[in-house]
Amino acid sequence: MMGGAGMMGGMGVWMIVFLFVTLLTLAALLVVSVQVAGTLSAEDNNETTNADPDETKIERLQRRYAEGDLTEAEFERELERELEREDADMGGSRETIEAERTRETERPDK
Repeated sequence: MMGGAGMMGGMGVWMIVFLFVTLLTLAALLVVSVQVAGTLSAEDNNETTNADPDETKIERLQRRYAEGDLTEAEFERELERELEREDADMGGSRETIEAERTRETERPDK
């Protein structure tokens, strides 16, 4: 008579091991996919999670520079690009943009 782990006894312990490995693999894939999705989302927004929603793009640049996320050259390049973009959007002169920028820095904290 055959019994136990023989041909008529079924898979035995291997069935439990296979189930455990399968569940562990699925859990690992889930964790990795959530992390990748979070990273891609943060990169798409190009902002950190602690950004103030009322923060202007120039204020965000200033904060990132102060936190050390940007070098001085990167900060100046991005600031110049943002000022040119604002100039084109508003159709105003450079002096108008500089005056508005000064007013933004002078606004009281909330």
